Amino acid sequence: MANYECVGSFHTNPYTCGVARFNGSLASALNSKVLPLSLAASLESGKILLSIKLQEIDDAGKSHLEKILRKKSLVFDIFLHATDESELESQLLRQAQQVFAASAEIGSEIKSRRPDVVSLFAPGSPVNALSKETEINLLTFGMAHKISADGYRRLGKILATTDRSFQLEVSSALHEGTSFDESFFLVGAEISQAFGGNVVFLGFLADQEVSRRLQEATALVAFFPGGVRENNTTVMSAMAHGCAVISNLDASSPSWMKHGHNIFDIKQLENFPDTTLMTMVGKNAQTAVAEFSFDQLAKLIQKD
Repeated sequence: MANYECVGSFHTNPYTCGVARFNGSLASALNSKVLPLSLAASLESGKILLSIKLQEIDDAGKSHLEKILRKKSLVFDIFLHATDESELESQLLRQAQQVFAASAEIGSEIKSRRPDVVSLFAPGSPVNALSKETEINLLTFGMAHKISADGYRRLGKILATTDRSFQLEVSSALHEGTSFDESFFLVGAEISQAFGGNVVFLGFLADQEVSRRLQEATALVAFFPGGVRENNTTVMSAMAHGCAVISNLDASSPSWMKHGHNIFDIKQLENFPDTTLMTMVGKNAQTAVAEFSFDQLAKLIQKD
């Protein structure tokens, strides 16, 4: 069995790229690690496994592959997730010690240039154990670029003092022009740490699924740089569902939002509320936002 210094990957974020996710799992099974092509190309010697899909690789990534080709002290095998029949691909096929294809079809397309290609497969995701039902099920969702870890850390400390089981489900959408970059996942790791690992990332959820989860959640968790406002649709939506909200209030928050009555202010929260109080606050929230509908908004806009 080959001992690889690394698995060379163009993309490295498993949440946004299937090949990156595959490479992480494969590297773990190989007792190796994933390195971006830039770092793989900087290795002085050893053997690496390039696991790539050339169609995804930009010019900078291709220049790193060319550097690997030129470095005689660095040898490599290659695992192709697709074929593009480019000159760069042909060079990689010629110089690789071993060539693996992710499917028989890809293997057959390569065979004329590399007769000893080994056609393999790409395993699916592992079967995870079903999550146990928790006594406190929290939900947070919103734009990826707005997530801030401070409030979650404070809430995590409060939850650490309870004897009830808890879990935070995180769903995030993307704002136009932004992306799930590494900083977003760093924040996600901070939140996970604050909750002792009791965090599940749900990715993007459609409106119907968000609605269902809000009706089942113990509370919605949403924190903002200043404080909650009446145009924070995440909070207004949760309140309309009768879901209790844990957020942060400041001087510019709506005066009708009252801690312990129709919302919970993280700065005033010392212990996690019991079920009775949670239910009461959720019902009061639903009553409080009943007048804030699109029909009412349309009437106010059309008012002479």
